[in-house]
Amino acid sequence: MARVAFVAALSLVSSGLAQTIQNGTEVTGQNVAPAVEEVQSDAALSGIDYFPFESSQLTGNVIANLSSYNLSDVNLFDFSDENATVGALGFRRCKTAPDDFLWPPRLVWDLFDFLLGGALIEGVPAAAPCYSDWPQYDKSKCDNITSEWQKPAYQSSQPLGIQYYVFEGVSCLPPSLTRKNAKCSLSGMPSYVVEAKNVAHIQLAVNFARNLNLRLIVKNKGHDFKAKSTGAGSLAVWTSALSSIHYLGPKYSHGASGHKGPAFKIGAGVVALDLYEAADKLGLHILAGNTRTVGIGGGYIAGGGHSPLMSVHGIAADQVLSMEVVLPNGHFVSVDERHYPDLFFALRGGGGSTWGIVTSLVIRAYPKKPVSTLTYSFGSSANVTDDTFWKGVDVFFSKFPEYADKGMYNYFSINCMPNCSLAVTPQWANDMDSAALKKLSAPLFKELSTLGIKVADAEYRDYDGAVSAIDGTWPADSEQGGVWNFNTASRLFPRSNWEDPEKLAAQTAALRSSVQEAGMLLGYNFKAAENRALNQKNAVNPAWRQTLMHALLGATWDQEATPDDIAAANKKLVEMLQPWRDASPDAGAYLNEADINEPNWQQAFYGSNYDYLYQLKQKYDPWGLLWAPTAVGSEDWYVTDQIDYYPTQTGKLCPK
Repeated sequence: MARVAFVAALSLVSSGLAQTIQNGTEVTGQNVAPAVEEVQSDAALSGIDYFPFESSQLTGNVIANLSSYNLSDVNLFDFSDENATVGALGFRRCKTAPDDFLWPPRLVWDLFDFLLGGALIEGVPAAAPCYSDWPQYDKSKCDNITSEWQKPAYQSSQPLGIQYYVFEGVSCLPPSLTRKNAKCSLSGMPSYVVEAKNVAHIQLAVNFARNLNLRLIVKNKGHDFKAKSTGAGSLAVWTSALSSIHYLGPKYSHGASGHKGPAFKIGAGVVALDLYEAADKLGLHILAGNTRTVGIGGGYIAGGGHSPLMSVHGIAADQVLSMEVVLPNGHFVSVDERHYPDLFFALRGGGGSTWGIVTSLVIRAYPKKPVSTLTYSFGSSANVTDDTFWKGVDVFFSKFPEYADKGMYNYFSINCMPNCSLAVTPQWANDMDSAALKKLSAPLFKELSTLGIKVADAEYRDYDGAVSAIDGTWPADSEQGGVWNFNTASRLFPRSNWEDPEKLAAQTAALRSSVQEAGMLLGYNFKAAENRALNQKNAVNPAWRQTLMHALLGATWDQEATPDDIAAANKKLVEMLQPWRDASPDAGAYLNEADINEPNWQQAFYGSNYDYLYQLKQKYDPWGLLWAPTAVGSEDWYVTDQIDYYPTQTGKLCPK
């Protein structure tokens, strides 16, 4: 079947690029390309007008038009049967790679670019100008690239840029930021990228990849810890440019959900800071993370999305009212409680790069409220033993139920290298001023004082809302990307541990042993608040609904670390997390900030939802077109040439 499609492609190229159409007219961009139809903006079944980029679609009319011009072999770009099943498709095989006989020749890629209207980018590593064996070599450009490399905005601006390179394979970084004498190769990066400027671009890419059995990946801003936005020999869809924001009004009425009130429609490429600021200007708040460069509509919401406002309004995925989505079969659909309700369930918390490619979302907003923050620290010293310090940590932990129930968001770290200290940076209080926060914190500080622990550097600040609080708490220059020297594992700890003294003691003992071995722990105290105004029946890991603490532990290595060194560090990280799992056996982990080597990841990341989500994956993507590490259904495939505990995207993707 694939061979027939490939031969058809050669015929299509010869007739479409070098010849004239049946009546003698030359094939041009005016009559054939780009392959797009302008659809009425009010045609969306969601009842919410399309963005202009969503009105530009690949439709059956476009395919018919290509055929009418004697481009008869247009099946490479055609849609799939909406009722396709795994059984009907027959056996799966390895995704076609650049060195395979069935890999499309350059003429086919040229045709693809022709129909895209020039949106196809050939894969070239961003750091290629730093290497003399690449034609892009340019020392002055390399110097500039190196100076910008670790800025998230730079990585987001590059077709092949990602924020965390370790599980891609560290294929090409500036020489001063990678191993000595390292080479530059495309390796785990895509061979081609479609810079999606409209829905038709995405549909053409989806259909082309599916019909030619190519590996397809999706990249928004590239923040995923587990390299979900990379893949050797892949075709990437880059959605970063879909960055429109439209305020739907203070009295907006959403038909499918029944929501009445403020809401925004946003493109998938909108970053957190831009939406925070748009809402702030209107006297509103929205739920997004504390990292300003993360794309809200990409993996952030797809994975659940924690937020400084979540203890008040629920998790970020809960806020979604509807979506517009390109499905793996190529069709563009509206998804909400009435249209594709099962997919609406999956897309909100069921993981990124799995179900389809989201182009826009409608999310609700809330009246803007003031924020106050508190930062402070305490630690062991000549007068405070380690045991006393950890008693102080117990007192700190004991306040978590109260703080979360008051709508707070607490970000902290525990450092034991070698002396132990705890820093709160910050305790974020929604709809509270510093006087109220000071009163709330007084009992904690008094109990610490009773233990002989002195709180240092306590500082209260008042802000008029989330934007100013983020600016004052996490400066832009504190964000870093383009790195590869660490891996992160995490665990969600349930409220039930705080309700049983023995469980709470076992939890603290597990955290203490791990942080003393690893050196540092990061943590959050919050809850995914119940919000009866929202549809919270979604694929977010059920463990989130019981969580009071999200804690992270890391493994690090130096710049000369070999793959075996990294594998050893990752293996140790898995082992260090086992006491955490033992202390929270029915909980899980936040899939966006978890370990790619997490044991029993299906339960840890998706909980009791997994079996249902797996069924939906077979329903909507029987081809396995969308694949990513630890995504639903990913266990049906493997990447070749891997070593244990250090999986990368440098091999070929094959079915098991």
